[in-house]
Amino acid sequence: MFFIIYSFILNAQDLDKLTGLSTNYLEKEIRIYKDRGITNSGIVFRVYKKNNQWKAETIQWFLPKKISSDDFQMIPPITKNISADKNVELIFMTLEALNIGQLPMEDAFEYKKEKSIIWDEDEENFMMRTSKTAILDGNAYSVIYKAGQYYNEFTYNNPESYLHQFPEIDELKSFQKILEYIREQFNLNF
Repeated sequence: MFFIIYSFILNAQDLDKLTGLSTNYLEKEIRIYKDRGITNSGIVFRVYKKNNQWKAETIQWFLPKKISSDDFQMIPPITKNISADKNVELIFMTLEALNIGQLPMEDAFEYKKEKSIIWDEDEENFMMRTSKTAILDGNAYSVIYKAGQYYNEFTYNNPESYLHQFPEIDELKSFQKILEYIREQFNLNF
């Protein structure tokens, strides 16, 4: 599991090698990379405009298969076009309206997971409690957004699990809305 998470967290460009995607992003493109926990694969949701055509697709990638102690075999990714009967330009713009281009890296709001206000019965007063919570079970997402000169990149580890524990964190709520919208529009288990 460590190897999979480690390779996912390195950066999206390393995953692009496994997916066959270019590291040169199109003029309008959103990529959302989702790891697969303890399995040997992950998935990329992609919406983009190329040659005046809007498309959406998923790409399932796989870690290389170990043949021997020093030999690995690349497993080709599986690409599925999911843009049939969809107004993909509208979907792209809706994702923009859901602030995919402005969400920060997780480090920018990590402090929100560390402080909480509790009622202390002994002191009969509210107190600030500081504690670090680490949720290791769940999925990590890495997002790349490009629209003209605008570019944003961020990674969230286990956002849905953290949102359950910290429902007041706006960034997690915003990202959850993005995931729900994608799932609804494309009927994806993503």
